[in-house]
Amino acid sequence: MKITDIKATPVAVPLKPSETKSKMRKGPNAVIAVIVQVFTDEGYMGIGETPAVLGLDLSSAIVNSARQVLVGQDCENINLLMKMLYVQYNANHLHMHVANWAFSGIELALWDVLAQRAGMPLYQVWGGAFRNKVEIIGVIERQESAGMERMARQMVKEGYRTLYTKIGMDPEDDIRAVAAMRTGAQDPAVKICGDANQAWSTGEAISIINRMEQYGIGWIEQPVMMYNLDALKHVRNHVNVPILGHESNWTMYDLVNVIKKDCVDYVKLDGRFDAGYNGVRISAGMAEAAGIQCVHHSFFQLGIALAGSLHVMASCPNFSMASSMSEYRSMLDDVIVGGPLQMTHSPYMEVPQGPGIGVSLDEERLQIYYEYYIKEILEPGYERETENPYYTAMYMRPYLKAMYGGK
Repeated sequence: MKITDIKATPVAVPLKPSETKSKMRKGPNAVIAVIVQVFTDEGYMGIGETPAVLGLDLSSAIVNSARQVLVGQDCENINLLMKMLYVQYNANHLHMHVANWAFSGIELALWDVLAQRAGMPLYQVWGGAFRNKVEIIGVIERQESAGMERMARQMVKEGYRTLYTKIGMDPEDDIRAVAAMRTGAQDPAVKICGDANQAWSTGEAISIINRMEQYGIGWIEQPVMMYNLDALKHVRNHVNVPILGHESNWTMYDLVNVIKKDCVDYVKLDGRFDAGYNGVRISAGMAEAAGIQCVHHSFFQLGIALAGSLHVMASCPNFSMASSMSEYRSMLDDVIVGGPLQMTHSPYMEVPQGPGIGVSLDEERLQIYYEYYIKEILEPGYERETENPYYTAMYMRPYLKAMYGGK
């Protein structure tokens, strides 16, 4: 079965109106992504989704340029094809992470084709399921303490057992935020988790985490810079709160060093950001061998990538912890047939059971949200500012504030 064409379509899908707006996003309250379609000579069409980390123009350009490598190739040789892409683009000095982000959508679309052809859900192609539903972390966006307390109370009422927010801004404000979440979540079995996004120095991390310990912290994510594994290990050795690595273990090649250093208690993985979907499954196996539990990173994605994430978690035994997908419930719509996937029993989301990734592309919705992207994101100039992880860092580090004009 040969690949005949690859198509990349940028989209922006609006979220429900909210009283609080994320400090991570500027412009319209929307999720933006590139939808990837892979066409074959047997009539199968697979779909994937690429994140908009460095702007949809770059992601779309990389996906479209992959056509010259992949068209005419046998789409059953997925691992070989992905290696061909990585060799091609790393040889051209494109940073590996940038390539991973763009190529993840192509890889998922290829797996979708293969599983459709086999007539089974993707997790069965990967060897079967360890679970048919996954627990979801309740994400609370940063806001005033009263709002965080109210949201925590509401999420616990809905059944969430793990709550998560962004930290790494002002230390005193971070501690107030965590305290407010604990006030709202009185049950000590409910864990409070925070993502520092590499914001702190070693000393700051130790001091702040130790002050937060009293609030029943489940884990603190990436407290120090991603490549400073000695600092990460030093922090872990001087706090009683579990440490979760994310940026430090973006790819399987990074994870090797994290395991050698023994510097984390958990790792967070994501097929969109890490080493692709097969790479994440390899990383999960490496973590399992090292006795490290995995959490899935699923921040601001549409239903195509969400479906891919659910299949990954179904097929890997040590994704037993919750996945941060609760913001998906804020979607007004989606580009898949039937609209957004639903949580049938909060806080769990069921793994799609149809052939392939279990969701289908709605061509009419795709066109609608392509046009919305042009009108609301690209033309006003928000293209590079919506859902950019470095935008978070602008709130955290004064030198980055200065670099970006103090905005």
